[in-house]
Amino acid sequence: MEQLLEYGSFLLNPWSLTFPMFVAIVIVKEAALQLTDFCVTCACQCLKPLPSRTGTRSLYKNKLDNKDAAFLAINSLIETIFTGHLAHKLWYSSWIERSFWSLGILNGPIALLLLILFNDMLYAPAHRLLHHPSLYAYIHKHHHRSVYPFRGNIDARNEHPIEQLIAMSLWMIAVYMTAFSVGMHAACLAGHLTLMMTGASLNHAGFDLEIRFLGVDWYSTAAHEMHHRRPDKNFAQFTMFWDKLMGTYIPYIQEDEKADKAN
Repeated sequence: MEQLLEYGSFLLNPWSLTFPMFVAIVIVKEAALQLTDFCVTCACQCLKPLPSRTGTRSLYKNKLDNKDAAFLAINSLIETIFTGHLAHKLWYSSWIERSFWSLGILNGPIALLLLILFNDMLYAPAHRLLHHPSLYAYIHKHHHRSVYPFRGNIDARNEHPIEQLIAMSLWMIAVYMTAFSVGMHAACLAGHLTLMMTGASLNHAGFDLEIRFLGVDWYSTAAHEMHHRRPDKNFAQFTMFWDKLMGTYIPYIQEDEKADKAN
């Protein structure tokens, strides 16, 4: 029983933080997310808004209610605990390299690429499962109350806490898969955390951004907006590679009567 309690304590508080310290970290994390949104908004001023954000559709801005506030508060705690575990592994894990001279091609750039692919490989089918009629109304439907999200990380994190726990668990599994495949440097994990924060903001901000590399479409904000407008398509967070394999990919459509009727 004592060992079980110790494990439970570690699971919730891996750094054995005092309550004031935990609250301070929550505040710092929230400030970092708001700063991310601010930087994304500033950096994207040179970009065009997605075509769906012009005309009457730009008025489709749902207001946040008490349920949204409650879910955001709970998810903020979940994120803090998860980030604490990531930081703990960065600092203590024997399978993560930390010295500057140990950074290489495999445990750096390749590991980062694999981590992105593995995370979406796990997340896309799990996300698709949450859209199953027997589950959708109870968990994931809350996130889809916003057909045209615009608040960046706030809209990205405004989801059922169960969904948040699933996403964080799959992210950690992807970290292990990558680390034990090609190795991992601390810079890779820190870089992926930054990409996830930035990508979540971009996916829910309404700007038109596409990243292509070596002839491959790695990232597109339009792809995720299509998921909000067509919830049975585009389940991955970053690359649509897995959706194309599952047959759930849909390209961007400017006019969408189905989404308009939903509003």
